[in-house]
Amino acid sequence: MALLSKYHGYLGLIETAPGANTYQPDVNSVGWEQVQSIQTFVSSKYIDLAGLSKDSETVFFNGITVQEAQPISIASASPNPQGNSVLIYDIVTSIPINWQTIDTTAWALHGIGFPGSIMNFEHVLYHRLRRYTLDIDHAGAFALPMTDEQAGSLEATASDRLYCYRLVTPFPFTSITQVSIPPVRYVALTSTKKEQEYQYLMRLKKSYDLQQSFDVDGNRPH
Repeated sequence: MALLSKYHGYLGLIETAPGANTYQPDVNSVGWEQVQSIQTFVSSKYIDLAGLSKDSETVFFNGITVQEAQPISIASASPNPQGNSVLIYDIVTSIPINWQTIDTTAWALHGIGFPGSIMNFEHVLYHRLRRYTLDIDHAGAFALPMTDEQAGSLEATASDRLYCYRLVTPFPFTSITQVSIPPVRYVALTSTKKEQEYQYLMRLKKSYDLQQSFDVDGNRPH
């Protein structure tokens, strides 16, 4: 068994101007970038699996989770019937995603790893989407989790990396002025197994081909 981990750092978003509903990371936010021109911000990391796969063994997953030490906070004048929400995506994949070239419409409509989305189910090892919002008692303070959706294949892989992404979106048409999201830790419990040579080579070839041939908008390989 091997326990793997990766951190995503703090993200603070501030409104660019009063009532603008557009945001930018504050000076303490390191490693975050905006996704194309939409109001979504991403931290991209990876976990090196080379040490596990050096003996030509396949990496199997017993579980993946996200650990958080503190709640997030949303600063807003008051709860708003249109939202005042923040969406947080935690994603682990076996092949990389270029968030600056993906089809953001397909991602918004279908998510990730579902039919019509930007990646096949088998490549999305872990996916969690949570929506945080405010109520009358917590306006301008700590946000409350309202929905929690999880998916993922936990598919075994011969890839030498796991790709870890955290995305944050202040929900459109809000009156949010500031968002503070503490660091988190991704944890994966893995084991390795020696597969039949042909089976392993085919799995290795598939991982290589997918990483080399992913097309520009993030859809299936050519």
